[in-house]
Amino acid sequence: MQDESEFGQARPEGEPEAPEGQQELPRSITRGRVVGILKKIPVFEGLTDDEYGVLIDVCHVNQYAEGDEIFREGDSGYDVYVLLAGRVDITTDKAGTIHNLEPGEIVGEIALVSHVKRTATAIVVEDASLLRLTRDELDMLLGKAPRVSYVVMRNIAQTLAQRLMGVDDRLGADT
Repeated sequence: MQDESEFGQARPEGEPEAPEGQQELPRSITRGRVVGILKKIPVFEGLTDDEYGVLIDVCHVNQYAEGDEIFREGDSGYDVYVLLAGRVDITTDKAGTIHNLEPGEIVGEIALVSHVKRTATAIVVEDASLLRLTRDELDMLLGKAPRVSYVVMRNIAQTLAQRLMGVDDRLGADT
């Protein structure tokens, strides 16, 4: 079962816990650790520490139990996920498991720029915490912190260009 909480500053002493149905970030995953994880992901590369903070403030943390589906092949995609803890398998109907997502990896980044259907299914194989950023939240950042949106979109464009060049190289090698 999925639980979701907004991710922001740690709860001050004496402040009530998250409302029922929401979970706070696990104690083992601090805000600093999340920034460290994001800094290693090419899609988020090049932001300042303050910009990482702005980005984190609009994200949500989703908690999933073993066996939960995060998304299914063919679903509409509107968000990107960063695995903070746990394990997730990426599968397709045709090929089965195509990748074992480990903490610090990202999945679904194309959903931030395109309205295409999900090309795979993400299934939790070990209880997991994922940071989630929606397309709407990234769009909202255009007004609040335009450079954050620009850097993320530029990096996604570079990632897609590299993938396309790799496909072109493989096709060229096949002819």
